[in-house]
This record gives sequence, C-alpha cells and structure tokens, in this order.
Amino acid sequence: MRYEITLSASIPIQGRATVGRWRKEIGDLIRKGEVVLTIETRTTVLEIESESEGILAEIFQETGEEVKSGAILWVIEDKLPETAWVIEDELPKSAEAGEEVAEPGSAESESAGGKISARARWLAEASGVDTNRLKGSGPGGRTIVGDVEEAIARQRTEDQAPKPEVAAAAPTTTKQVTLTPTEQVWVQRMSQAHRDIPQYNMTMVADATRLVAWRAARRDAPSITAIMAKLCADALVDHPRLFGTFLGRSWRENPAVNMAVAVDTPLGMMWPVMHDVKNQPLAKLGANLVTLAQRARDGALTAHDLADANFSLTNLGMFGVESFNGLVLPGLAGVLAIGAIQQEPRIVSGNMEARHVVRLTLGCDRRIIEGAVGARFLARAKELIERSNL
Repeated sequence: MRYEITLSASIPIQGRATVGRWRKEIGDLIRKGEVVLTIETRTTVLEIESESEGILAEIFQETGEEVKSGAILWVIEDKLPETAWVIEDELPKSAEAGEEVAEPGSAESESAGGKISARARWLAEASGVDTNRLKGSGPGGRTIVGDVEEAIARQRTEDQAPKPEVAAAAPTTTKQVTLTPTEQVWVQRMSQAHRDIPQYNMTMVADATRLVAWRAARRDAPSITAIMAKLCADALVDHPRLFGTFLGRSWRENPAVNMAVAVDTPLGMMWPVMHDVKNQPLAKLGANLVTLAQRARDGALTAHDLADANFSLTNLGMFGVESFNGLVLPGLAGVLAIGAIQQEPRIVSGNMEARHVVRLTLGCDRRIIEGAVGARFLARAKELIERSNL
C-alpha cells in the first residue's frame, strides 16, 4: 500500500517555513520515529519524524521549497509484517495459478537464497546482481537494499581492477547508474514543467563586441553569467509579467527580481537564487554568484539560497553551445538561455566587419507571457547588451 505523508497541523509552524534537508533518500527503509527531514522557520529548525515504517517511494517537497500545514511531504510504501511474506512453496502449483511478479515497493518475496524485499530484488535485477549469492543483513536474514548496493559497489570495484590478458575479449555488459537524490527531485520537477506549462521559445541575436572589449580591459571583470544576469534584471523591471507569478485566473507582480541561476554540480543541476538582482552592484553580484555556485558544488546551500525565485537564467556558452532552449521551471514564468559569444561577419554602417555576437533564447509560459511581451523584453535586453555602460 502507498501512503501520502503530510505536514501535520499539530507541528508548531509560525510564519514562513521551508524544507531544510532530507535525511533519507528514495528507496531507503524508514523506521517509526526516525527523522526523515527538517523544516526551517525564521526562528528554529524542526525535525520531522516518521510515524510509520516503510520504503520512501517519492519526495514531493524539495530543499528550499516553502511548505505549509497539510502539504504532502513524501509517499511511503508500507513494509508488510513477517506473516505476510510470500513463500514459493505455499503458492498453487497449477498453471492456472499464474506467477507472482514482485514490483518495486511491494511486499517481500522468497528467492533461492532466502527472503528478499521486492525493492532489493528489483534493484538487483536491474543491476545484474545474483541474489542467490547475497547474505541478507535484514531481520531474519532478509536481503535488503543495502545488501544489494554493497554487491553493486563490489562488482564495480572488480570491473575497474586490471584484467589479465586473454585470447579473446570478454563480452561487455551495460550498467545502470542510480540518479542522485537531487537528480530524482529534478526528474519530478522537469516532468511537471513539461506536463503543466505551455512553453514557447524565441531567439534574438545581440552584438556583444562592446561587452567583450569591456571585460578584456579589466582584470577583475565578473563572469559573463553575472553580467548577463545584471543586464537581464535591468530589462525585466520594465516587463513585470516575465518575473510575475501565475495564479490561475490572475498573476502577481513581484517587487524584486530574484533570479535562479543554473549551476552544474557533482550531485546534478542545481538552481541557487540571487535575490534582488536589479539593486545589486555588478561587482557584488559577481562575487555573490561565485559564492553561491561554490556552495552548490559543496552541497552547502541553505534554504534561503533556494527560495523565492521568480525568473531563471542558464548559460552554456562556456561549452561552445551557440543557442539552446531552457525549460521554464514550475512556479516561474520565464527562463533566459545564454549561448556562446562568437565572432561572426556583420554589416556595420554598410561595411562587413567581424563582430562578437551572442544568441539569447527566451522561454515563456504562454498563460502569462504573450509573444509580443516576450519579444519586447528580448529587444530591451539586446539594447542593453549592445549599448549599456557597464
């Protein structure tokens, strides 16, 4: 059985509260009384304990997300008691009885090597682990997910060890890599975005020759991402729909531009938030972005670092990507994708010149941003890149 676990109204929350840190990952066994996650308020950190036992099947609230009483926190698949285990010898032997197939998250089943949880069996089959060779460490000698994960780690170590030369090459096998908890959360978020947001994209080319020259003349110049974030925020203030919040039959105008910036980390893509970008000096903004990116890579982001975004920016120019479509994140209305700055021939005052250009691709939620609104914003951003005095 699957159960949705909600934030109880009896938990003392005053004012705004956000998810702090998950102590458990998807697939972990949760015991009654164990702390599953923390909730952060302005004055305290609350530890949320599980009132039941089972497998953590799904996470609904990500780190930094605001949460209120009654909100669904996670989904648990119950762990059946000892008497409910399925034993092969007790199954009907006739062909009509059919065959039991264990699904991830279902009750324990019996293998030739002893009792094994369904989730452990599923992980073993997906990773090519022979369960008959495993020694269970769970209650009653049951094989659990941790036993399978140890076997996968041993197998990976053996695969990486030097192999003696043989006459014929050994056959290759495919491997399954488990997503990190951060990646699993973003799988849910991206699926939600594709399902719920009617997104469209438009691209405009800006002449960045002046910007490139400005950076080349300064040893302490901030990154292109920081500069683009600043110029983007300057353009956004004149187009409040792009950093507004869609509410179904209305939209809310936000007082400040809080920009989520994509950062590649060992745990997967993360989106720390730079708050009130418009009113930050460029030098301070650049330093803050460096600090945020490092905290993201170290896994040290706070709830504040991930809260209150109302627009997003992503830059793949450092990889040589000329243009691409960013994805509008759930709860936001727009995303600006920055491509690589490259030299191209351009006609300037009737003459052909080599100019530095950058492609800006704006992704919009059509429910709140019409095409003309998005186009006017891009035109303003282009103007600032080409003419603004940094």
